[in-house]
Amino acid sequence: MSNATTDKTPAILQARKEFLSNGNVEQGAIAEAIERSWRRCMANGIDTNSPQSLEIVTAQELALKREQNQQLLKLAQPEMETLNEQIAHTRNVVILTDDEGVILHSLGGHHFLNEEQRIALSAGASWHENHRGTNAIGTVLIEQSALTVQGAEHFMAYHHSLSCSAVPIFGAENQLIATLDVSNDSNTSQQHTLALIKMSAQMIENRLFLASHQGDVVLHFHARPEFIGTLWEGVAIFTEGGQLVAINRSGQFQLSLNTNASNTKNERAYPQVNFDQLFDIPFTSLVRQTGSTDKLIVPLRLNNGARIYVQVELLHKKQWISTTPPAIVKRTSAANLDLLDSGDSKISRAIQQIKQVLSRDIPILIQGETGVGKELFARAIHEASAQHKGPWIAVNCAALPEGLIEAELFGYEEGAFTGARRKGSPGKIEQANGGTLFLDEIGDMPLSLQARLLRVLQERTVTPLGSTKTIPVSFSLISATNLKLKEKVDSGAFRSDLYYRLNGLSVALPPLRERSDLQALIDVILHIEQAGNIEITPEVMGIFKAHSWPGNIRQLHNVLRTALALADGLPISTLHLTQDFIDEISTPLLANINDSPSKLLDLGDVTSHAIQLAMQAESGNISAVARKLGISRNTLYRKLKTMGLS
Repeated sequence: MSNATTDKTPAILQARKEFLSNGNVEQGAIAEAIERSWRRCMANGIDTNSPQSLEIVTAQELALKREQNQQLLKLAQPEMETLNEQIAHTRNVVILTDDEGVILHSLGGHHFLNEEQRIALSAGASWHENHRGTNAIGTVLIEQSALTVQGAEHFMAYHHSLSCSAVPIFGAENQLIATLDVSNDSNTSQQHTLALIKMSAQMIENRLFLASHQGDVVLHFHARPEFIGTLWEGVAIFTEGGQLVAINRSGQFQLSLNTNASNTKNERAYPQVNFDQLFDIPFTSLVRQTGSTDKLIVPLRLNNGARIYVQVELLHKKQWISTTPPAIVKRTSAANLDLLDSGDSKISRAIQQIKQVLSRDIPILIQGETGVGKELFARAIHEASAQHKGPWIAVNCAALPEGLIEAELFGYEEGAFTGARRKGSPGKIEQANGGTLFLDEIGDMPLSLQARLLRVLQERTVTPLGSTKTIPVSFSLISATNLKLKEKVDSGAFRSDLYYRLNGLSVALPPLRERSDLQALIDVILHIEQAGNIEITPEVMGIFKAHSWPGNIRQLHNVLRTALALADGLPISTLHLTQDFIDEISTPLLANINDSPSKLLDLGDVTSHAIQLAMQAESGNISAVARKLGISRNTLYRKLKTMGLS
């Protein structure tokens, strides 16, 4: 993320001048949320030029608020500390408030503040919009969405020296319970700060969600399998009978669930929904056939036909879980080395080398561009190894905030840090004992942790955080990266001793544009999608063969999956290619598809025809048409306008 800063002061001051003089703001001059807040302040009689008036609760009131928000404080403090470390080189204060805008806890660079600012940004101070006018904390509580308020965007002139970014935090039942804010005394704001706050707030919400609900089965899911286990995964908790107990906000969005969430505390926000109402297989079948297979990710279909990927976690082992080999896994898993050997000479050579070292304790490093199938390859190696009956533990080193990687990898004891789970938690390395540990995006592992990982690999023991005991571990190690790791070694960004420890056998997966097995790959993908009998027209195959595929196999899979949905059993033609993909295709590429200039593809006609068909099929529902075509609603509106349709 960029550390670039922006100074919008002149434009903001001009917009402010116009608003205070005539009550109008030029469209686009300031954010809509800021304009709405200014109008509320004006309606509430807040004087923009009034002197500072600190609203601070008493010590007794603050103690009561902290007691009422005890769980929030406990779970938020580790994330606040991590966030503070990430911005430690800046003049920022990290702030947590309750749902009324009263600061519960703050930490960071108070030293750069004057005395009044220090009091205003300390525990007990209120930043409700009614008290302070437009400000990140108070305005976010009303708008209920992330917001940056910079300099003169604050309604009260007294606060123009501050720049603040805040994100709302929602509780386990969707009620607004807090804000997380970062404030500084500069008129410029770092562009990446709000993104960091959003990540920290999401971590806090995830912690609150898991700590607040009890059930028997947890479903982790996402439309993209690589996002399972990250901040953005959906999480749903079910009883052993398949009744939905709770679902986090990401999950609600992905499953299009209307939870009728309320902002009133203690009011239950979850509807009475059963698993079988959401998915196209019985709940007991899924649990029995995947519950005994640790960390396996399998594709499922929602009852509306959409595909997602799920990982089943059993909170309590049940007698009704069958030990029968998982039929779902056998049917849907593509993790098979022989299946991946689809005819390309470089891939065939890599697979042959892997087979030669499978029976030996040799770590494997998979290198290649994003989207070439590194994780799929790693999973196939695990399935072909002697450890295939053991656990498969995958860790995306790039997806975890730096402050959490150590706890995730090595585990921790009770009390190791603020917010640590009671009785501690085993780390990914310990969980991989007897199986395979897959370290994805290993090139992004912080340098400070590389020495600890190296020691584990050398000694085959792991010591959890806060513990003095060592735990022996035995596992196969597979790593993957899209970076040129040797260059990182040469620059000092990656330890050379760890690099050579990981690099027992280096496997380089070629990008799709360099592979000679496109047709075979398409056949494999169609097999995975259970559409092996679907035809692809020569025009589309010509486009596929000539395209450079910047997104590699992942892009090819997504293009085919969408085309299959649009074709609905018919041969895949240019009518079934999404607008985004068509926009990526160059005119010379299309001109080479056919021998005769008279047969050149007119993509304008093609996409217009596809839109007309989709509009008819979806009865003019813009959102449904956009989803069907794989484009945004804005893109669809623009296309409809060029077609002369309103």
